[in-house]
Amino acid sequence: MTISRIHHITFMVSDMDRSLHFYRGLLGFELVLDQVRQNVPAYDQVMNLQDVKVRVGLLNDPSKQAMLALFQYLHPSPSQRQMNNLFVGSAAMGVQTDDIDADYQRLQHAGVRFSSEPVDVVRDGKVAARLVYAFDPDGLVVELYQPS
Repeated sequence: MTISRIHHITFMVSDMDRSLHFYRGLLGFELVLDQVRQNVPAYDQVMNLQDVKVRVGLLNDPSKQAMLALFQYLHPSPSQRQMNNLFVGSAAMGVQTDDIDADYQRLQHAGVRFSSEPVDVVRDGKVAARLVYAFDPDGLVVELYQPS
C-alpha cells in the first residue's frame, strides 16, 4: 500500500474571511497559507473547469496532524446547494475536544449554529462519547466529539 495518511480535507466556501474566522478564530486552527491562485493549468485539468481562480486557505489543525484546505472560487462563479446529512456526498469533519460543554457554550455565544445540545452516545449500556454537530458559516457540519 502506498497511501500513508490523510494529507488534507478540502471544503469549498463562499466567503474565505468568514470561514477563516470560524476555523482559525473559533476552532483554533493555524493559518499556514492564504493566497489567490490562477493560471494553474493543472487546476483547470483536475477540476475539469476553465480559467480557475481560487483563494486558498490552508490551516493546520491544533495537533498539527491534519490539514484543512478552504477554497473560495473566484472564477468560475460557485453555486450553492442544500446541505443535509441524508444527501449522498455530504460530509462532516469531526474535531476532538476535552470539554465539549465549554466549547459548545463558547461557540454558541459566538453565534455558531448547532443541531442540538451535546448528547451522550450510549453503546452497550455505557457512555462512549459526547457529541454535537456545529455548522460552519456555509452550513458544513463540524462534529464536536469528546470521548469518554
